[in-house]
Amino acid sequence: MATLHDNDNTLLALVRTTFDAHSAVLFLPDQSGNYTVALSSTDNEPSVQEVTIAPGKGLVGWILRHKQPVIVNNLDMRHTFLGYYDENDEGAISAFMGCHIPEGGALCVDSVRPRAYTEEDQLLLHRFARHLARQVHSAGLACDAEDLRRYFTRLEQLSELSAQNPHWRDYLGAFLRLMAESTEFEYVAFATAQEGGSTYTVEGENTPLLITEDGMPELPLTSGGLVSWVFRNEVPVHAEGADGSPSTPLFGKLPGVPNFQSVMCLPVHLNKVTCGVLCFAGLNPRSLSQNLRTFTKIAVTYLAQYLEMLYLRHRLKSLLPRAKVHRDGAMAYDPDTAPSAPMSEED
Repeated sequence: MATLHDNDNTLLALVRTTFDAHSAVLFLPDQSGNYTVALSSTDNEPSVQEVTIAPGKGLVGWILRHKQPVIVNNLDMRHTFLGYYDENDEGAISAFMGCHIPEGGALCVDSVRPRAYTEEDQLLLHRFARHLARQVHSAGLACDAEDLRRYFTRLEQLSELSAQNPHWRDYLGAFLRLMAESTEFEYVAFATAQEGGSTYTVEGENTPLLITEDGMPELPLTSGGLVSWVFRNEVPVHAEGADGSPSTPLFGKLPGVPNFQSVMCLPVHLNKVTCGVLCFAGLNPRSLSQNLRTFTKIAVTYLAQYLEMLYLRHRLKSLLPRAKVHRDGAMAYDPDTAPSAPMSEED
């Protein structure tokens, strides 16, 4: 959710006094796909509570779901509710008016005195909403800029990891910890699979979940989880979990594994083959911004480069025992050991 500035609260007080309202309330979307009270201006009691409202729940939820304005001049709480007051205080409200904000959210006013809100009032409220939408957009741009600065700092740290951690286990542990800190996901893991194999191995986790003292678990590629799906299809998966649909298990049905709501599973390629999957998982729904997706994509590139370096190092070690390295300068010619010169066609 965008962080609004102090002058927005002053604007909300202007909205309240313009309509002689008891309260003016601004709802903005959060990472879970619901809407929270971002700002409010109230004239004495009852006071607005800091609540979260799902689309479709109550009058505010109806506006959020259908993106249509609402006017109710004779509010009957036996048939509906507002949701942003204490349940015992809602009966004091007699009139309500609200409209959708183009950038996402709702602007609402209410009254404890009998009122007759009109279509002209609704149009004026909509103008206020459009102005607030511009403020929200500006705040969102500021948040994007702050995210970019933070991710660039993390990328600088990421570029130094390979020099600081020449050994694979040390590098992987540091890499996963940095990913968890950078993205604020509760769980980050890396799994690998051999080309042509039927299983994959969870090689590292930022927090212990599957790896125990007995070793790293091997799981079938047909387990039905998101990780095995990415191995088989070689394409990433991004799931925000905001639509309320049941989440697909990360590793299939395993005991002790939380029901993660937001997930990113990104394939890691080596020699044009998917050799690993980098997993990000959160316990709650969240928005996966373009900045976040770009950052994790670059991080996967760094991980792939490190794996390629390990692969080349292994290849070099396997070839060296069969190679003859001359360190003593020129050697005397020995016709018995010298290779035969190729025969020309004339000979």
